[in-house]
Order: sequence, then structure tokens, then C-alpha cells
Amino acid sequence: MKKESELRYDLLTNDWVIIAPQRRKRPETGKACPFCSIKTQRKPVLIFNKGKKVKDLKEWTTVVVPNKYPVFYPETKAKEEKENKFRLKIRSGGFHEIVVTREHDKPFSHLSQGRIEEVIKCFQERYLELNKHDFVKYILIFQNYGREAGASQEHPHSQILTSPLIDKEFSTILSSSQKYFKENKQCLQCKINKMEKRNKKRIVFENEDFIAFCPFAPKFLFQVIVSPKKHSACFEIISERERKNLAEMFKEILLRYEAVLGKPAYNFYLHTAPCNESECFSYFHWYWNFFPRLSKLAGFEMGANMEILVMSPEEQAMLLRKNKHV
Repeated sequence: MKKESELRYDLLTNDWVIIAPQRRKRPETGKACPFCSIKTQRKPVLIFNKGKKVKDLKEWTTVVVPNKYPVFYPETKAKEEKENKFRLKIRSGGFHEIVVTREHDKPFSHLSQGRIEEVIKCFQERYLELNKHDFVKYILIFQNYGREAGASQEHPHSQILTSPLIDKEFSTILSSSQKYFKENKQCLQCKINKMEKRNKKRIVFENEDFIAFCPFAPKFLFQVIVSPKKHSACFEIISERERKNLAEMFKEILLRYEAVLGKPAYNFYLHTAPCNESECFSYFHWYWNFFPRLSKLAGFEMGANMEILVMSPEEQAMLLRKNKHV
């Protein structure tokens, strides 16, 4: 099979899809865990042991390995093709990596804050390395936990995936942020953070560097945004202190999900500035997006692209704010 994926563009909806046939080979959940036998995976690109970078797998607590069944392979660069004037596709390479924590039965919420900080350090270091490639336009870091959230393995792990383009939703976020900045000479997310702090009703938790809140118009029940308090477009430049405080935010949000919802499947992902696009630094503000998977999208949600929520974000935030311990 040719080691190359395709991105195809829908002229009508302005959406892209990825065609990656190699993903059909992924092992099924429930069989022998591939991450417990980490030496069966591809050669690690980064290994940590209790907060310190090490060179071998004799002792490890977090490891980053290339995905054996990647969405993109690094062998090829992006090449645009046209089937005709209506049919655009991009044959592209890229990177797809897995960030694995050692314990099979310990989700992110049950790791120590120091161990979560270690994972965030992996995110940061790999972002800085992958950002060096000129065919990488955007880097998405995310975690799927639980079958309902799309996880193919029970063993907790996160993923880092590069893309040669920016997706429709994030393009809209960038455009909205840019428009607000041009009209008001300030960052839209900074303004939102200030309004949420003043309003207080949707605040879930905050510390020295970050604020967590349920958005005014959420797409999912118990969706939480974690945003830095100071303006910054780039996650990858966070300081050691900010990593520690971000790890605290991760643990707090996920523990509160457990306290209120049991042990839900969930997703979280990072929105940070596109690679090497300094023009957006003044108006874009990076953030993490968390949401449990409590229901499936039905016909209305998919057809109208509009979610129906049975609880206000103010009530959702109140429940998360008042419930910390499992």
C-alpha cells in the first residue's frame, strides 16, 4: 500500500476530509494491549521517567512513539492535485504520534499532577520539533478516552497529528478573532476571559495562570474551555510554572467530570496558533477544549449543525464548581 494519504475538498460545504486506508489495520480494543508492550511499537522519539528525559525504555513513565497506523506518513510532502476544477485533493505527508502513559488502568485524572505535567512537557517538546517542517501547517494535540469518545485502545494515550492545512472550524475561529481585533483593538478571547471572571456563573475553576469555564453557547454538555489568563497565541512557549498550573487544571476538570458524571468518556484538544504564522499572534489566544461524550449526534444535530442541550451552561458550571472529589 502506498504510504500516502489524501485530503479531499468539498466545494459546496468548504470542508475537507482525509482518505487514509492504512487506518483499517488498527488492532481492536479488547485484544492484547499494544501499549503495555511498548517495545512492540515503533522506535520512541521521546522518553520520560518521572519527569526526567531518558534514552532507553528500561524505565519509563511517559513515551512518545510514531503511530503504527498513522493518518499521515512523514515520507511525502504536500502536493496539490485537481481531478477537475470542482475536485481538489492534496496528497500529503505528515506526522502522527502517540503519547502513552505507562499505567494501563490509570486515566489522566488519576495520575499525579507531576505526571500530567510530564505529559504536557511531551506535548510541548514534540510540537517544537514538528513545527520545524515546512510542510506542516497545523499541529493538533488531543486525547480520546473511552470507546464513546473514539478511543481504539483502553490504555490511556494522547495523540499528536500534523496537517498541511487548517480545518474549516479553526479557520472560522481565526477569522472571528481577527475581525474582533481589527474592530476593537483587543483580543476576543482576552475579552471573553474578563467577562467570565466578572460574571462568575460559568466559572468552573481558576489558578494563577489559567481560567476554566463553560462557554456561553456550548456545543456539548459540560464542555469546558481552559484558557491562559495572559494573552498568548502559542501553547508551545509556556513556562515551567505555567506547565505546572496547566497540569492542575487538567486534573481538576477531569476529576470534576468524574464527581458529577461518573467516569465518562471524553475528548480534549488544543487550539494553538498555526505554524509559523506570526501575523495572528496579536489577535489569537490559545486554549484547551474539554468535553465528555454523554450523547450521540442525531439527525437534527447533523442536519442543522446545531446542538440541543438539556441543561444551561450556568447549571453545568455550578455542578462542576461544587463537585471536586470522586
